[in-house]
Amino acid sequence: SMGVFGIGLIPFGFALQSVQYWFGEREGSRMADNGSILVTGAAGQLGAVGRTVTGLLLERGLPVRAMVRREDDRAAGLRAAGAEVVVGDLLEPADVYRVVSGCRRVYFGMSVSAGYLEATVTMAAVAREVGVNALVNMSQMTVSQMSIQHTTPSPQQRQHWLSEQALAWAGLPVVTIRPTMFLESFFPLAGSTVRD
Repeated sequence: SMGVFGIGLIPFGFALQSVQYWFGEREGSRMADNGSILVTGAAGQLGAVGRTVTGLLLERGLPVRAMVRREDDRAAGLRAAGAEVVVGDLLEPADVYRVVSGCRRVYFGMSVSAGYLEATVTMAAVAREVGVNALVNMSQMTVSQMSIQHTTPSPQQRQHWLSEQALAWAGLPVVTIRPTMFLESFFPLAGSTVRD
């Protein structure tokens, strides 16, 4: 494991700087021989973190393979921005293998759902098989306070905690980012209160 970073209320750009550091952007090094950076959930709607990561990496001239669940206007927009768009399902090992193959760096993030833990384990197995050099996992801050004896009643938080355990067991070079909330998500929620 490469590290875990618990971060409170932050600008999304700060989290991206952590992603860039672990994706070989240290000291101006491009690591071009590592192929594209895979971004899962690249067309995401909820929070749009994967879509934002894709856009910011492309702006920096990095090659991005954007994983989406279906061809639609969002996928077309990613393609127009310069991403290599691939359609796949994180719950299908063959899809994940096809999408990860050729990438040595992966940004893994998806909305918490019933299949979240399965998708994480599938990604861990494939990433280990393919030989991924860096996997950045977007988790959540509440996981920092959990252990085997002290969990939470929230199934979503437990899924994140168990997923982090699985990634650690896989022996992958993983960086986990645990934000509480991104400022870009906070301001629209607090805007009316601030105006009043």
